[in-house]
Amino acid sequence: AASSAAATLSASEWLELASLQGRPDLADGARVPGEALEGLTRATWYLEGHSLVVQRAVQLAAAAHAGQARKNGEPFIVHPVETSTILAGLKMDLDTIVAGLLHDTVEDTDLTLHDIARCFGPSVASIVEGDTKRSKLGVTAAALDEATKRSLNHRAMLVAMGEDWRIVVVKLADRLHNMRTLRHMPRHKQVRIARETTQIFVPLAQKLGIEALEYELLRLSVQFLFPQQLLRVPYGLELLGHWARLQCWGLGQSLDDYLCRDQVLSELDLPLKLDSHRQTWLQHSRQWDAAASAASASSS
Repeated sequence: AASSAAATLSASEWLELASLQGRPDLADGARVPGEALEGLTRATWYLEGHSLVVQRAVQLAAAAHAGQARKNGEPFIVHPVETSTILAGLKMDLDTIVAGLLHDTVEDTDLTLHDIARCFGPSVASIVEGDTKRSKLGVTAAALDEATKRSLNHRAMLVAMGEDWRIVVVKLADRLHNMRTLRHMPRHKQVRIARETTQIFVPLAQKLGIEALEYELLRLSVQFLFPQQLLRVPYGLELLGHWARLQCWGLGQSLDDYLCRDQVLSELDLPLKLDSHRQTWLQHSRQWDAAASAASASSS
């Protein structure tokens, strides 16, 4: 994205390319609630030299999601902005931040992967594609029942995650913001989504070594699965988290077992790829920790 059209075009050329002509209200992300936009601006301080690209990604996302709202009544654009703010907290690169802003556009709007690649480059489009449900890309048949669709989407999501570690991180950030706002969903959806989070996303965060995301995803899942028990059980989060995993997978089963048991995932060496992603994340994390320590030392 750093050398994409969004980074190099003049204001008028960008508006034409992104089909934003006649939309002055979107020029400065005006359709994004100020608090969410300010949070993203603060979180992306380390991308200061690429602020124009981030701003234009917000513009395009806001235009694509115009008129859409979430269950809590907020404009839908708040979700991708908050997702990218979580990613920025992890100091992810520019392509990942932009992909976070656009991650729901192909799934929920008329924007295409070609549009994203044309504006922000193929790397961003590839991450967005990896985070888009297969059923929304026309890969699965519309006649399939919801449980089968979810199963196929899980497998396709895991396959995509094997190709680029950033796809995993965007998906985790997306799920974390959804969990933070899950109270606005009906109870049966809260339980289904919390179980899925415990089953798939908590162990993914654990496998990558992103402890902050792992802990918050687990805590939120337990709160929705066992709201009463959590108040009564000493050390409830750890115990109920373990119980939730047993309920989701069964005794002696785990995400690792599923990855090895599923023929497609096993043949693609997905467990090995996820182990490689963990090393990439740990290296990324250590680099930022070292930079923060150096900055602290120089200012003291």
